Amino acid sequence: MPSPIMAKVDAHVERLGRKQIEVEEWGDDGYPLTIYAPPISIIEMNKWYKGITNDNISILVDLIVAKSEDVNGKKLFTIEDKPLLLRKAPFNLISRIAGEMMDTDDPETIEKN
Repeated sequence: MPSPIMAKVDAHVERLGRKQIEVEEWGDDGYPLTIYAPPISIIEMNKWYKGITNDNISILVDLIVAKSEDVNGKKLFTIEDKPLLLRKAPFNLISRIAGEMMDTDDPETIEKN
């Protein structure tokens, strides 16, 4: 049986909601693409980090493919998109999107600072 604190953990995750990341470079008609990303769990990060080697940073694309959703929660990318993102998307843009997904500042933390 989980400890009583787990209800607070669950409530905190619910309050965090999904991050909204605006990507002007991938938008339409002058509007940026908005990527919605739910919080990343330790289990997810552990799975991705297992694939990292000294010369492989494709974890950034793995993260984007796995966590990017539209406003309705539908996945924006499939695993078939990974090779295309690796070959075509600029590193600085992939890095920015993945970095925003991994950003640990939540609204509660920001308000306290």
